[in-house]
Amino acid sequence: MITTYIPTKIQKDPRVETLYSLHYFAYSKDFSFEGESHSFWEIVCCDSGEAEITDSSNRFLLHQGEAFIHAPGVFHNVRPAKSGTNMIIAGFDGTFSEHDLPAGKAIRLCAYARQCFRQIVVLGKQAFSEPMNLVYQEKLTLRPNASAFALQAIRAGLEGVLFSLMDKPKKENVGDNTTVGHIQKVLQESVGERMTLQNIAEKLGYSVSYLKKIYKSRTGESIMQSFIRMKIERAKQLLAEEKYTVSETAELLGYDTLQYFSKQFKDLTNMSPSSFIKSVAKTGILD
Repeated sequence: MITTYIPTKIQKDPRVETLYSLHYFAYSKDFSFEGESHSFWEIVCCDSGEAEITDSSNRFLLHQGEAFIHAPGVFHNVRPAKSGTNMIIAGFDGTFSEHDLPAGKAIRLCAYARQCFRQIVVLGKQAFSEPMNLVYQEKLTLRPNASAFALQAIRAGLEGVLFSLMDKPKKENVGDNTTVGHIQKVLQESVGERMTLQNIAEKLGYSVSYLKKIYKSRTGESIMQSFIRMKIERAKQLLAEEKYTVSETAELLGYDTLQYFSKQFKDLTNMSPSSFIKSVAKTGILD
């Protein structure tokens, strides 16, 4: 028997062709930037906290899980609106037109887009030799040992984000989103404690399996991954303020040992707590 297969053609355009910059910033409350304009597109994602975005003469407040696209040639700026604000920023160009991308407005990211952004950050740290917190980044240099497919993987992730923003928004389950908000509220309020999934489930009156499923599908990460990330973000704020020692900070955040705190801190920031303190003193940037 001969089977005839009918191919499905994949549309080539629009696509990302050039990457100009890739940043991950954790801002201190004193960070300031004079703003800029350039000939390529730029997408800004608020990974945590809140940021004030300037686009031409318009101002917007960007919340966690939201993104903003600046069109080429438009003056723009960003500044943290609260402490603990982390931003992912990518400058790119390609076969996009003003009609393709929703530039000039804040957009809520779906779980898939947030996952793509996190993967882009991981790939960027592995692929490029420059630190991702350089304010003025004129060139991206591939590491000698970078994967041959590193740039293609970053492009695929960035296109995944952009295509999700170009797609028509789907109606979300409001109840599920409310539950996620309740989980995050419990985590934020308990950031200085030792919490388990069972503790969280008991506080909210749901089963552990339900909370794990809903949270992962809506945020792209597990509940405990979020909790650890919140602890480390809080640790960065405390260390930057220089009110507490590293040992005191670990104790305030519910860690049993300084060694375990230092390990989780380095896993998420790629530097030890002491190196982080020195870096903040020089740059005013928390990551």
